[in-house]
Amino acid sequence: MVTDDFYRALEDRFRGSRDLIKARQKVYLPFVEAILGHVPKQLLDIGCGRAEWLELLAERGLPASGIDLNEDFVVEAQRAALPVARGEAIEFFSRQADQSYGLVSAFHVVEHLGFEKLLAFLKEAYRVLDNGGALLLETPNPANLLVGACNFYLDPTHERPIPSVLLSFAAEFSGFERVIVVPVNRDFLNNDLELLPSEFAGAGVVNKVVSVVDENFMQAPDYAIIAFKSADNESIALAESLITPTTLPISDKETEDMNTLFARVLEAETERLALQAKVELAATEAAYLKDRVARSEERVREVRLRAEKDLSASKEQAFARASELEAHLQRALVRAATAEDTAHRAQHHVAAMMASTSWRLSSPVRAGGLTIRKIGRTKAAINQLAQLGLLHGAAYVRCRPVLKQRLANVLSRMPRIRAGLIKMAGFDAIQGVVTGAAMPAVASVDRLTARGRKVHADLLSALNARTK
Repeated sequence: MVTDDFYRALEDRFRGSRDLIKARQKVYLPFVEAILGHVPKQLLDIGCGRAEWLELLAERGLPASGIDLNEDFVVEAQRAALPVARGEAIEFFSRQADQSYGLVSAFHVVEHLGFEKLLAFLKEAYRVLDNGGALLLETPNPANLLVGACNFYLDPTHERPIPSVLLSFAAEFSGFERVIVVPVNRDFLNNDLELLPSEFAGAGVVNKVVSVVDENFMQAPDYAIIAFKSADNESIALAESLITPTTLPISDKETEDMNTLFARVLEAETERLALQAKVELAATEAAYLKDRVARSEERVREVRLRAEKDLSASKEQAFARASELEAHLQRALVRAATAEDTAHRAQHHVAAMMASTSWRLSSPVRAGGLTIRKIGRTKAAINQLAQLGLLHGAAYVRCRPVLKQRLANVLSRMPRIRAGLIKMAGFDAIQGVVTGAAMPAVASVDRLTARGRKVHADLLSALNARTK
């Protein structure tokens, strides 16, 4: 059997400090004040223990009293001037009149009773409550696996965990028309579980695991039922407001990291789009330039092919024209050589004839006959006769070296006469006389015959055509 002093020491070790328990129980104060405001009757706390709840109510000026089986707890509460008596719940209820209380509370009591006593407790509580009153019961929450499988059994006087559904149903079975289940004391857990932002890859899977851990190990370690005798009680809405959502928060750090990542991704995407636009523009320009290059290459090939064709044709024409001109030139050279040979022979023949004795003896006769024929003609005819005589005289002097030298010496001292003779007879005809030099071979075109000059002109024409 568990002694009173052992149980008190156990409570002090594992229940928590008085301030902690009072902080947890403050959540019910607005609801209790509303109930007792409508029902001006006293509150009865069953199993008040160390009387933290009664002390909290007294601080608010709310009328309340309590009972407990542990003598040590009763004595300590009475020393604190709290209205606490020693007694057992069912027996105490049996001595109370119907509807004598506005609210009955019991914190961590029902799990000590066993189920049969629990049903009896609920029926008696229903009887002693005012029709506008309510029943407040708090007990360990077996939905929290750590509580249901381990922490619940730290108290050796506990009978069995009571699921919230079972306790709620038992209250309804005992006559209460409306029962509200309120998970409590979750905020006092060291629960640092957080959900990942949904934008994270794999966040759905991770968050499911985290939610399962939260629902089974981090649920509220305790729960309370608030049972109303009447379903139209004005304080029901206030009791429902005590239910706070238990959704896990989204990790602020992960959200910040995700937002930072999104900003980087957005920046990278913006940069990628800009680069893609540049690439597309460059590709378009490259395609355009490639097309232009292809067209230019095609034009170059066409021009080159045409040039090669034109050059080939020009070369063929040039070669043909050159061959033709070369052949013509060869023919002209042959004719020129022939004409030049004929001229040289005629010149030598004339020179030989003029040097002959018969030509010299007949010279006066020819001159006189020619003069007689030309008498009465124009001045030009007279000049021609004079020139002819001068030429014959020059030929005569040329054949006599001594006379030719003397005549050249005399004429050198009379330049005007010498110039007149040269002008009349021609330098080539008289140069051997006036200068005394030997007569060179005929090299002037004027000394050629008409056929020779024609051959020379054809030769020049052919050479000019070839050079073009």
